[in-house]
Amino acid sequence: MKSIGLLIILFICNQFKVDAQLSGAYNIYYFRFNFDPSYYRDGNYYGVPFEGSPWFSKDFIPARLRLFSGEDMVGGNFKLNLYNGRVFTEDDKQRLIVVTSPIERIEFLQEGKKAAVFQAGFPGIDKQYPNTLYQVLAEGKAQLLKFIRFTISDRMEYGQGVTFKMDPLFFFYIYSDGQMHKVQKVNDLMRLFPDWTNEVKGFIEREDLKIKKETDLIKIVSFYNSLATLKSEVNDNN
Repeated sequence: MKSIGLLIILFICNQFKVDAQLSGAYNIYYFRFNFDPSYYRDGNYYGVPFEGSPWFSKDFIPARLRLFSGEDMVGGNFKLNLYNGRVFTEDDKQRLIVVTSPIERIEFLQEGKKAAVFQAGFPGIDKQYPNTLYQVLAEGKAQLLKFIRFTISDRMEYGQGVTFKMDPLFFFYIYSDGQMHKVQKVNDLMRLFPDWTNEVKGFIEREDLKIKKETDLIKIVSFYNSLATLKSEVNDNN
């Protein structure tokens, strides 16, 4: 992978009132030119095509944000750039506006209900930091988290010149009891669920679940969370 030159010309503007509820939390500026293709919208990097997309959703969609300051932000449409972890909205002239206040949690909504959740504030692990946003796939006593990292490669094609390609890499973690744990094999889960090892192992075998399959991993962690919830309820009643 070759490094891509980065030139950013920032036009700093006065605080723009996007929404009465949001304006107080914004330090905003416009990216008018940026040679990082992750900012570009439509797969065209200043005339050079590239494959793949860094956006969680290609459209701006309703979302509810919670900042590390404790402020909740509602009433706007946002996009999440997975390449750099930045959250954007746009003004009435369709210029990108980046939210610079540190974001603890963003819930993308569909018909007012949570459709996808991203959250920061977890302990650092691998190359991630506490302000890194993870997609939350399961919540409860154990949170199943997914981190997406992109690689960017370029290649020369005869008659077409240089093209770029963005490939996502997926990493899964479980946050439990204040610690982050990377999930790579079944034994990783067994060590995390010592009170329910036999139950979880039996569930995996009975349902023929695969640790490398995201939907199966969600089922496993959700099953464990249901057991942990049941145990908590029993203890509360005793």
